[in-house]
Amino acid sequence: MRKIIAILLLVPLMLMGIGFDPNDKNKIEILRHFDIPASFLRDPSLHDVYSQKKRDTSLQGFDDTSENANLLLPMLSSLIAQSDLPNEFLYVVLAESQLEVDSTSSHGAAGLWQFMETTGKLQGLQVNQYVDERRDHIKSTRAAIAYLSSLKKQFGKWYLALIAYNCGDGRLTRAIQKAGTTDLNVLADPKRAYIPHESRNYIRTVVALAFLGSEDPYLSQFTSTQEAVENPIATVYLPKGEKIDRIAAVLEMPKTKLISLNTHLKKGVTPPNAQSYPVYIPKEKLEAFQQKFQPKDIQGYFIMHRVKSGETLDQLSKRYNVPKNSIMMENMIGDNEDRNLNRRVKIPITKPFLKNPRLYTAKSGETLASVAALYNTTIEQLKLKNPFASNVLKEGEEIKVAD
Repeated sequence: MRKIIAILLLVPLMLMGIGFDPNDKNKIEILRHFDIPASFLRDPSLHDVYSQKKRDTSLQGFDDTSENANLLLPMLSSLIAQSDLPNEFLYVVLAESQLEVDSTSSHGAAGLWQFMETTGKLQGLQVNQYVDERRDHIKSTRAAIAYLSSLKKQFGKWYLALIAYNCGDGRLTRAIQKAGTTDLNVLADPKRAYIPHESRNYIRTVVALAFLGSEDPYLSQFTSTQEAVENPIATVYLPKGEKIDRIAAVLEMPKTKLISLNTHLKKGVTPPNAQSYPVYIPKEKLEAFQQKFQPKDIQGYFIMHRVKSGETLDQLSKRYNVPKNSIMMENMIGDNEDRNLNRRVKIPITKPFLKNPRLYTAKSGETLASVAALYNTTIEQLKLKNPFASNVLKEGEEIKVAD
């Protein structure tokens, strides 16, 4: 069926002939935003790319580009509108990744803006065992904006900045020197091949998508200069070791949806080497987050409790001096599930809720330093109370922590 539709779409294009209307004011204006002369409308390869993209979007639709388009497109539009980039640079992302949040090229480029690791790090994006900020939708967008702006300052034209973004500033510099001009009609000439084939196709693809986007009611709202689009993604800062799964439960939203907004977190948790780290949630969930989220002061300190018949969360809260909400979030328990739970429940024991017993029983692998941190004291103070204790504690060893 799709093949039939494609053939039907081809017929009117063939009847219209090759090329654009040289007086099309809308397309001339879009070219102007890229610093491209109106004469580029006569480029036959540009029309070929446009025709192919038009067939593709007629079959699939722009708004079906990504499951997250309704969040990502307004976010991108909002950040671009705050910069010196033309609004049409939104289509750079469509050319790079088609808004696929897990997109990775065969060369190793990643994220919405398809940064290589070396280039990403040069733009201030972290890539390590915990995070890959090339996949951080907001940080990578800001990095791409800064990078493209710097390329514009270097080469003087937006279309040259785009070509350099694709093939590198050194490659473009050599091409300009060889061609003796920055004229796009010369640089993009396939017969002369001053710039790589991929880059020639790239600049035409971005322009063609901008043409098509201006004709699409859904996309044109994001490139219109009449009214700024609000960013529907909110940034919240979470402590180290916080799990995306737990945040999804707090917000009562699908885990997969939240993960797709935070693909930069490789392990699904905030990195342990940062006191706080940005995580993205839908702005519509921000009030719920502010009301319900309770951070865990110490990660990994908990006990397991076997719930007895008829035992309630209120009783557990009083017994262990831990807020009911903390137990609910740790175990993803709802208000209607607090009776007759015939299972083990994890009780988070964090600094504010410790009862400060006089003696602490060491667990396997614990040290005086870890116990000191747990009780907000120092190793020296513990040694005064426990003169015969070694720095490495034995499992079951009792340590005096209070007078």
